[in-house]
Amino acid sequence: MSTRSIFLIGFSGSGKSTVAQMVGNRLNMPVYDLDRLIVEQSGMPIPQIFEQEGEQGFRARETAALRTIIGMAPGVVATGGGLPTRTENRAFMADAGWVITLEGRPETLSARIQQQRQQAMPEGKRPLLDAADPLEHVRALKQSRQAVYALADWTVHTDRLSAEQVAHEVVRAVELLNQTLLPE
Repeated sequence: MSTRSIFLIGFSGSGKSTVAQMVGNRLNMPVYDLDRLIVEQSGMPIPQIFEQEGEQGFRARETAALRTIIGMAPGVVATGGGLPTRTENRAFMADAGWVITLEGRPETLSARIQQQRQQAMPEGKRPLLDAADPLEHVRALKQSRQAVYALADWTVHTDRLSAEQVAHEVVRAVELLNQTLLPE
């Protein structure tokens, strides 16, 4: 088990929630899903938060939820795709643990998102991704966030990997990153 939290960041459709569960099981760590915590705390689904409070209101809730999770036992945290766009969130995560980006090509991510929508999965509802041309919108939004995703401690490319393989790579990354810690 890691004494530091593991924060999974990346664009929607990269597998953060699924992989977080697998990594938590493998490392015997609690798993926290930031979007689920926001829904629990607000009593509203995320699209309703966006509708009533706008993106700024949602981002404020997201930061508050991150602070709550950081105050809990170290765990594996599935973050929202836009969480690292705020400087304070990146600082909170860097202080509390390892930040690992789950990376994917826009075509892969868009296909995964569309599949989730077709299967009526709750994570398929993403207010910022409703667009006439979903792939082009994913490309543009992902490009606007790419610089912050690149600041992570480690990146796992997910395009040709199963969720199990991605989880294995995350665990391997954490083991290697833990070796870089200086003894206190």
